Amino acid sequence: MFKTTTKIILLISTLIGLIQPAQAASDTEIQNAILMHINQYRQQHGLGKLTMNAAMVKEARQHSADMASHRMGFGHKYFNQRINRLHKKIKNSGAGAENVAYNYKDAQDVVKNWLRSPGHKRNIDGNYNLTGIGVVHDSHGKLYFTQIFLRTGASQKYAVRSSAPGFFYKTFSR
Repeated sequence: MFKTTTKIILLISTLIGLIQPAQAASDTEIQNAILMHINQYRQQHGLGKLTMNAAMVKEARQHSADMASHRMGFGHKYFNQRINRLHKKIKNSGAGAENVAYNYKDAQDVVKNWLRSPGHKRNIDGNYNLTGIGVVHDSHGKLYFTQIFLRTGASQKYAVRSSAPGFFYKTFSR
């Protein structure tokens, strides 16, 4: 009986070791999935694809990290400083906007909810060609998302945020 019980325990232990839990998607995988969903939406609505820009990704990730670590409250604080730093790094950049979110389960969920929000949807529908997406997990596993949009090329304008989160409504020539 002891040998049989030991064999069963060993067999179960071996099987449990073989079963790997589904690994959570990495932050980079989530960022790429957000870009894919946003670009699918934009193409379906006759808008140009957004191209991921490394400098913008760095700014977006830092903002998400600052929110996730509570160094900064959730929102768009210092948006103008982020955009100004990007203007210095990206030639002929002008128009800019930003979407933020937290505690959504995955890329599809956050994009779906951004598209339900008029201000966030306006940014997604905007005349932009570059983006940077930053996703960071906080210490409790909650996801924080930042997507920055920029336009490069002729006729540059930049947006100033209203008091409503995710809303950018005034444009100024640069």
